[in-house]
Amino acid sequence: MTLIQIPDTINSDLSLICGYTFNEPELSANEFVIVEDRASHRNYFGQIVGPQANLNRSALGPQDNSTINAFEQLEQNNYAREVVVREVYFYQVNLIKDITQDPPSSVRRRPQIGSIARQATEDEIIRYLNLPPANERYRIGQIIDTNIGIYINSRTLFYQSLIAGATGSGKTNSCANYIRAALQMGFAVIIYDHKPDYQHIDRLNQDAINILNGNGQSDQDTTWIEGINADYYYLGDESTAFQGNPIAIPASEFDPAVLAAVMYYPPNETNSREEFETLLEEFDDEQHADQNGNEPVIWTLGDFFQWVTSYNPQSPNAPWQPPEHARERLGGRQASTYRAMVAKMLRRNRRPAWVDGGLPIRPTGNSNGNRSQRTSPSAAVFGQAQTPQQPQWFDPANLLQPGRALVIRVGQSSGGRDYGLFLNYMLKRVYDLKEQREITFPVLHHIDEAQDLFNGSKQFASAIGNVLSEGVRKGRSRQIAFTIAVQSAAQIPDDILNNLNSRIIHRHNRASEAQRALEKAADAQISMTKNFGPGEALVDLFGASAVVNARMRLSPFQLTTEELLQQQEQQQITSQSQRQRRTSPLR
Repeated sequence: MTLIQIPDTINSDLSLICGYTFNEPELSANEFVIVEDRASHRNYFGQIVGPQANLNRSALGPQDNSTINAFEQLEQNNYAREVVVREVYFYQVNLIKDITQDPPSSVRRRPQIGSIARQATEDEIIRYLNLPPANERYRIGQIIDTNIGIYINSRTLFYQSLIAGATGSGKTNSCANYIRAALQMGFAVIIYDHKPDYQHIDRLNQDAINILNGNGQSDQDTTWIEGINADYYYLGDESTAFQGNPIAIPASEFDPAVLAAVMYYPPNETNSREEFETLLEEFDDEQHADQNGNEPVIWTLGDFFQWVTSYNPQSPNAPWQPPEHARERLGGRQASTYRAMVAKMLRRNRRPAWVDGGLPIRPTGNSNGNRSQRTSPSAAVFGQAQTPQQPQWFDPANLLQPGRALVIRVGQSSGGRDYGLFLNYMLKRVYDLKEQREITFPVLHHIDEAQDLFNGSKQFASAIGNVLSEGVRKGRSRQIAFTIAVQSAAQIPDDILNNLNSRIIHRHNRASEAQRALEKAADAQISMTKNFGPGEALVDLFGASAVVNARMRLSPFQLTTEELLQQQEQQQITSQSQRQRRTSPLR
C-alpha cells in the first residue's frame, strides 16, 4: 500500500505533506511511513497525523443535488455502491526526519509532488524513532496496532518524567510500570501515595493475569506480573485500613519558608507568616552556633516556643515576650503581629500532627501550669493517660535500599500542605544523602497526584513549587529521578514542566491541556486524547524523534481498591478484638 504526495497550496502547513491512497484506507492515525522522493533522490521518515478523509472522485460536491439523489438511491439499494462511490483517501503526513544519509537529520528540504510513501517496517520505526533499546524488564507498553515495545532506561528516568491523565484513564498503571522498571534497574523508589493506590504492591496483579489469559488465550507472557518488595509508612493518624509505621520529623528539618506557609496559610496572615519565618531562621542560627562537634542540630516547635516567648518554667503564666535581640523590632505596632503569630502557632490543626511526633508546643496545657498530655491509642483502650514520649525520628537513610520501594501514605488532608511539607523534607534529605555519598545507588521520587501541592494558598504553592523545581532541576547530577503524576498537564507550573523531558499523556477532557505538555504533537494527535480509552496514551520519551500513540501495560502489581481497604480494615478490627479478649481478665 502506497500514498502519493499531492500539490501544496500557498497556505499549506510546510511541516506536513498531503497525499492520496486509492485502494483501501490501510493507514491509521499515528502510523509511521517512509517517503521516497524520486525527483530529488531523498528519503524521509514521517507519521500519519490523523484518520483519513474519504473523498469521492465525482466532480460534483457532496451537497450537489445530483450527489444527494445518487446517495438516496444507494441508501434504498437501487444502485450498487460501486456505481455511486469511487473513493480516494486523503492523509496528512508529519515529516520527522530526513533519512537520506546516516545519521538522519532535520527536514530542511521537503519532498516534491509525486513522492511515494509506504508503511515503515518495524526495524525502520525502531531505528528512526530513537526510542530506548528493547529490554523486556523495562517495558512499559507498545506502539498501538504493532508489536513494537516501548521501553525506558536510566537515562529516561534521570531526565525526569510527567505522567498525566484524568481519572480512569490508566495513568496509575503507567506509573506502576515506571516503578517496576526503576526497581529492576536497581533504583530505590519512594512512592508518595496520595489516594491511596499503592498499599498492596507486594502482591501480584491477578486481574492482569485474568485479562491477558481471557477469551481462552493461555500463551500470553505473564512473567512480568509480580509483587514488589516494599516498606510502608504513613503521615497523620493511625487507621485500621492501612498498614505501616507512623512518621515523626522534628521541626528543625524543614525549610522555614515552607513550614511558615503550612502553618500560616490563610491569605490574611502574611505578616504573621513572614515574622514566623524570620524568627525560625534566627532560632536555627542560634542552635547551630551552640552546636558541639558534628552532632546534628535537632529542635522542635516546643523549643522554639520557649525561645520566642522567653518562657520561664518558674513563671509559666507570664506574658509572652520576644527574644531580647528582637524586642525593639517587635515592639510598638509590631507587638500585635508578634502576639497573633504566637497565638496562631498554638491553634489546633495548624501544625501537622506528625511534625515533632505530636510533642506539645506549649510547655503548660492550662492556667494551672500542669504539663499538657496526650493519650496514645493503646492507653485509651485501658482508660489510662500517657505523657508524650520522645518520638523515634523518621530518617530515610535507614530505609532506602536498591530494588526496594518505600511507600509513604501522605493522605488528602490539609489541602496538600502536609504533603508539601513532607516532600520538602524528603527532597532535601535524599539530596544530602546522595551529596554526602551516604547512599550511592540511584533514587526515584514518584510524586502521586502532584496537583494537590499547587492547589493551596498562593504562598504555599509558591514555596513548595520552588523546592520541587530545584529538586527536579538538580536531581540528575546526583542520580535522583522524578516521576510526577497529575490529572491534567495544565496543573504543573511551567518551570517544573520544562524540566520533565519524558511525557506520557493519557485521556484529557480538554485537548488544550494535553497540548501544553506535547508541543511537538500534531493538532490531530492532540484532539485524539479526548477520546482515549483506558490505557491508551501519547508517549514522548526523552530523545525520541516523535510522539507515539501507545497502549500502556497493565500494572504488574496489585493496586489498592476500596474493596481491598474494607477487607484489610475488617481484618485489623477482628485481630484487635481477638487480642483484647486474650488479654482481658477472666470473670
